[in-house]
Amino acid sequence: MATQNLPRQFGKYVLMRKIAMGGMAEIFKAKTAGAEGFEKDIVIKRILPHFTEDEAFVKMFIDEASITSKLQHANIVQIFDFDLCEGTYFIAMEYVEGVDLKKVIDDGVKNGQPLSIAQCVWIMMELSKGLHYAHVKEVKGKPLNIVHRDISPHNAMVSFTGEVKLMDFGIAKAAQRSTKTMAGTVKGKVAYMSPEQARGKPLDGRSDLFALGIMLWEMLTHKRLFLGDSDFETLTNVLKSEAPAPSTINPKVPKEIDEIVLKTLAKDRDERHPNVEAFNRDLTRWYYSNVTDLEGEALKPFMQKLFAEDIEKLKAFAAEEKGLPRPSADAPPADADRTVALPAGGYDPQQAQTLLDDGSISQQQIQQALQQQAGGAERTVAMPVGTGTYTQQGFTGTYTGQEVPQKKGKGLLIALAILLLGGGGFAAWFFLGQGKSTDNPNVVDTNAPPTVADAELVLMVTPREALVKVNGDPVDGRATGLEIGKRARVEAVAPGYKPYEELVMIEEKSQPLEIKLEKEAEEVSLVIEATGDEKAIIEVNGVAKPSPYTLKGHKGDKLEIKVTPSNGAPEVKETIVLDGSSPIHKIAVGPAPSTEVKMLVSLSPAGAKVEASSGSVSFTENGSQAIVAGLKIGDEVTLEVSEKSHETKKETFKVTGDNQVVSISLEKKKVGPGTTVGGTGTVTINAKPWAQITVDGKPVGTTPKTVTLSAGKHTIVLTKGSQKQTKSVTVKGGGKTTVTHDFTM
Repeated sequence: MATQNLPRQFGKYVLMRKIAMGGMAEIFKAKTAGAEGFEKDIVIKRILPHFTEDEAFVKMFIDEASITSKLQHANIVQIFDFDLCEGTYFIAMEYVEGVDLKKVIDDGVKNGQPLSIAQCVWIMMELSKGLHYAHVKEVKGKPLNIVHRDISPHNAMVSFTGEVKLMDFGIAKAAQRSTKTMAGTVKGKVAYMSPEQARGKPLDGRSDLFALGIMLWEMLTHKRLFLGDSDFETLTNVLKSEAPAPSTINPKVPKEIDEIVLKTLAKDRDERHPNVEAFNRDLTRWYYSNVTDLEGEALKPFMQKLFAEDIEKLKAFAAEEKGLPRPSADAPPADADRTVALPAGGYDPQQAQTLLDDGSISQQQIQQALQQQAGGAERTVAMPVGTGTYTQQGFTGTYTGQEVPQKKGKGLLIALAILLLGGGGFAAWFFLGQGKSTDNPNVVDTNAPPTVADAELVLMVTPREALVKVNGDPVDGRATGLEIGKRARVEAVAPGYKPYEELVMIEEKSQPLEIKLEKEAEEVSLVIEATGDEKAIIEVNGVAKPSPYTLKGHKGDKLEIKVTPSNGAPEVKETIVLDGSSPIHKIAVGPAPSTEVKMLVSLSPAGAKVEASSGSVSFTENGSQAIVAGLKIGDEVTLEVSEKSHETKKETFKVTGDNQVVSISLEKKKVGPGTTVGGTGTVTINAKPWAQITVDGKPVGTTPKTVTLSAGKHTIVLTKGSQKQTKSVTVKGGGKTTVTHDFTM
């Protein structure tokens, strides 16, 4: 749409001013008029014209309208209307005078007026009310099974009067969605995804709960939780980084809030609250047990103060709007002479809904199926845009719609909005025709007789005991009464097998269909127990829990197990495959290491002096080994070994266990090429009767004894009971010396 002066007529609405424009849509404040000067403020959200041809985006836009239109809750932005005008689709929705939660958080911090802890909790209580309502919403007794999938501060509105509302169900997963996410596809803002959403796994309401937990964590701490420098880094953080307690960043956060937040942020969704309602109950219990000044924590005065300038601007806009002229609401639509093209074979709303709602076919298959349905040619019914009545194959309704002009080489995008008579419910169905051009288009009379229903499906099903339904009716071998050119929904279920569902195009009068159900992997329960350490932590495929660890899986699943003992023993790692052979898998944990350990130092030469940076030093009888006691595993100890005819050496060792053996060899001192100082000699020591011997203060055994000593002076002490005799001896290099004493004289 070219830029035009505002206000101006837009279908049955009046566009007053543009609020915002994004990459694919623009948003206007608008009014709807009624009798006696009645006016209501609304918002028009419309696709930019060039995106009308983007099938994927259009379907997502349709999803937002069709899903949200079924939700009527005080904490959800309401959808009033969905239609096509001036060649583009639009949504008419509730007008909320306020800002998104992201701006509330950022402006509050920027202006030194951050949300209080109680206000953060209140906002989350309100959002969780609306979200839980969406999760459990039923239509005609059938659950919608909505999962929002894009919960973030950008998609929560806070009005200037303190109301909190959830919005933007554009990528929501729901049972009645037309746009289906293919297996493994990831949608949503990465920094607010749950681990299961990031992995492209099936989702339920606990995925949205995880996103609420991220939001509350960030509101309480004024920091981003998982955001990285790239989407990949952010995704990695979502999958692997554990969230710290908010109180470690903001000490004002109570421990009870820590527990609630961290429970929502559990990587394993089974460890979170069972649903958003349970999360809301915990927050509500804390709020009304701890907040005494309810008026002081109210959002309205906070918003009025923080956004006073914005509120004044809105008042000025409102005053200006009162004086603006209003286009005539009776003016005819600009494209009233256009016609609406209906699909070949007439319009069947049930078939249209089935085609687009089924999750077993891709968008490409939808287009191919529509080509087949159109028979390769585009057939139209001339119907003026506007409102009229329409009857086809027993279905009666009113229509409003318009044609989107066809461009060369493109298919014709057709929209028809049907207001079902009698039910009052609004539904929209959309078709994309890819038919070939023809010089003689076949114009169909809407009162043409229905196709004869005399075709059948001949079913060959494995396993034979499977229950088969065609179009919801159980069948046994054959499904009759089908129409050629129409689709039939075929379902098959059997215990122990994966359910089968497919839309089958009926192309022959007697059409065979072979169905082979895939076996489901048998579910297996297993308890992993760390024996010898009740407090050990067991990690299975990256998820850690205290011992014993109970899990459920399927036969053939591979489990990577790591056990971290609490007693300091080494980690234990195992890889097993679930086979159902035993309900318990035990993993032995080593004993706790001793408080103190010893290190054994082999010395060369024997008799060398040893000093240690920690622990106490003693020697073996012959002086060839030093014993360093009083050490702890993991410590580092430095040993200095010296001997007067050898070079002194220092070495540092890490203590790895008890009785650890290390060796230190000294090099002889050099005085010139090939010359050594001193050398060694032998001393033969004897006593009558025998006696204990020490050499230079070190015990070397009992007499008789021959020892090798370095050249030089040495002190030898002979001890017999209370008698002690000290001898001094000089050893010459290469020489032999004898020391004796008679204790009987």
